[in-house]
Amino acid sequence: MNSPVIRETLDLKAVLLLTGLCLLWGFNAVAIKVSNEGIAPVFCAGLRSAIAFMALAIWMKVKKLPLFPSNLLDGLVVGLLFGIEFACLYASLLFTTASSAWILLYATPFFHALGAHFFLKGDRLTTYKTTGLILAFIGIVVLLSKDIGLPTWTALTGDLLAFAAAALWALTTIYIKRRLVGSVSFYHTLFYQMLFSIPVLFLISILIKEPPVYYLSSVIVLSVLFQGIIVAFISYLLWFYLVHEYPVSRLSAFTFLTPVFSTVSCVVLLHEPLTWKLSLSLILVSLGIYVVNMKPLRAAV
Repeated sequence: MNSPVIRETLDLKAVLLLTGLCLLWGFNAVAIKVSNEGIAPVFCAGLRSAIAFMALAIWMKVKKLPLFPSNLLDGLVVGLLFGIEFACLYASLLFTTASSAWILLYATPFFHALGAHFFLKGDRLTTYKTTGLILAFIGIVVLLSKDIGLPTWTALTGDLLAFAAAALWALTTIYIKRRLVGSVSFYHTLFYQMLFSIPVLFLISILIKEPPVYYLSSVIVLSVLFQGIIVAFISYLLWFYLVHEYPVSRLSAFTFLTPVFSTVSCVVLLHEPLTWKLSLSLILVSLGIYVVNMKPLRAAV
């Protein structure tokens, strides 16, 4: 089923929600760094999905929403895509630098824009969108370029995994927009994604022979709870509300803010140095997002 785009542009509510989500996801990078000190990354991603799934199931029971209304097969597809996406992303960090992985992951808005252009009604590529995406992506490259060099075969493997994660993120969103929007609520979209991603992530963790937990502290436990409840439950629920209501290509452009806010969080919380790259990146990303959301000029009649 090809679901129509409900709104052509982003209103103030969407802009504020997206900015808040990107700020939260940027801070989540600090939480992941903390949890990685004691819990293996893919196993932690599985824990995060499990925590979010339980919180969401309780919330849906309180609201008296059926857990499995319909589209169970589509839900399974979404969950598998999500699980494999995060497995690719976390596995990429075993082979390549975090900077390279982040840059390649943020090719996602281009995949979103292309997918929306060909598969979603009313969300076409325009000159403004293309120009804005390129500007924002240049900002991310500027921000994360310090570790980039000629890749080895090992690094190339990691880069390909990160690029696959970007494509899977976009594919998941386009699939949701076509198959689930209009059929189920955004609650069910997240419910399916969390439920079916849990076994995928834990299985991959076993296959790559991670030592699941090698150190625990109260800070690490709080970090995992933050990732599960605040990020994977609350923030993803808000994200899927936006996906159900607004054009995918315009939403996705805002995600370029996430690595910028992540770097800001590291500067503030981990006392990492503030650089000119961060300032220039924020300018380019903000300008790119503004251009993506510009309305094309219409010829006078």
